[in-house]
Amino acid sequence: MSTAAKAPKEGTTPEDMRRMTIRSIGLFLVSGVALMAYFFHEKKKVDEEREASKNQEVGKPKVGGSFSLVDHNGRPVTDLDFLGKYMLIYFGYTFCPDVCPEELDKMAEIVEFLKKNEGFAQETILPIFVSCDPKRDSIESIREYLKDFHPDFIGLTGTYNQIRRIAKSYRLYFSAPPHAVDDDETDYLVDHSIFFYLMGPDGKYVSHFGRNETSEKVAERIIGFIKEKGTK
Repeated sequence: MSTAAKAPKEGTTPEDMRRMTIRSIGLFLVSGVALMAYFFHEKKKVDEEREASKNQEVGKPKVGGSFSLVDHNGRPVTDLDFLGKYMLIYFGYTFCPDVCPEELDKMAEIVEFLKKNEGFAQETILPIFVSCDPKRDSIESIREYLKDFHPDFIGLTGTYNQIRRIAKSYRLYFSAPPHAVDDDETDYLVDHSIFFYLMGPDGKYVSHFGRNETSEKVAERIIGFIKEKGTK
């Protein structure tokens, strides 16, 4: 078998060969530059998405976590029982003279606003009241108390240590005088933070709302969060 190099086509001059070589090199360089440009473009997109995700995680406070409590019907519940649904959580107590009733009225208005304006069912968002006065707030008293606000409300309570743990995980401040825990005294006030916490279907923190925000404003923000997640 012959190993001799293939001869150029008849009529091909050295000048033609030179032009073909230059053209080939040019095409190779253009292709290489295009591939490099595409590579750096895609790398920049990936880096930007990674940075955006990183900033989003850094910007969100660590709020919420696992808990084990009892609902207003005496049924033991944990955070896992509420997965797949949004939770709107408020911490308060049934002996609260004014702030808690005002905020629970607001939460009832939020629930009704969502139902009437967006058709959200109870299965989508659960309004939850967590007692931060377990000594006086019995299961029965919480059940009766919540009847004055909205039929969808879920009440949760537990031991003092259980409430202290969930309050810590939600970064909630609450404080009662020493005799509120150890003595038989029942005439006292519990100082506590005033927030609504919105938790997502995955059990993770979405946002919180302060006392100065109206029920309509809170409902509109919740609708925005849910639509952004694609869940209605």
